[in-house]
Amino acid sequence: MRDEHVFNTLKLEPLQKEHASRLFEVLKDPKIYTYIPEEPPKSEKSLIDKFDFLSHGAPEHLSELWFNYALFDNEISKYIGTIQATIFQNSNKASIAYLLNPIYWGKGYATQALRLMISKLIEEHGVVKFEACIDARNTKSIELVKRLGFKYTAFEKNADFFKGESSDEYTYTASSDSFSQGNPN
Repeated sequence: MRDEHVFNTLKLEPLQKEHASRLFEVLKDPKIYTYIPEEPPKSEKSLIDKFDFLSHGAPEHLSELWFNYALFDNEISKYIGTIQATIFQNSNKASIAYLLNPIYWGKGYATQALRLMISKLIEEHGVVKFEACIDARNTKSIELVKRLGFKYTAFEKNADFFKGESSDEYTYTASSDSFSQGNPN
């Protein structure tokens, strides 16, 4: 695929509908969706449709750029999840998100993927600020962004309601300077 980016053994491939057949089993684990208002894909066809929509980028009426990637590990020759960023064009700010199968949690994959994507967004799109909005119960994700140098900046009570519960949300942010100067982790 064109426009692939590799860091160590991890490769970011621009997400295409063809990735659905390779990622359906990876992304159907319900644990992935515990803290987000989304459900596992019901079928490979539904994932094809979703990936096809995402691969075309943000609708024209939005002042956003969408970047969605399939994560492939060359060492184990497997797809392990997806990562995404939304750049808000009027602010040079990007919001980040990631979905990895639980068997790959805690092994550095998300850290590698985020570093690679953030570097790309700084270099190619001039992003100066990054944010991650995280369900307050999602301690693993909070620890991940903290390791990358993100700082707690906001709290929103009842930010969302899904799966029968209210969800409070923390916002963590980081500036591009903290990445270009070399993050300690």
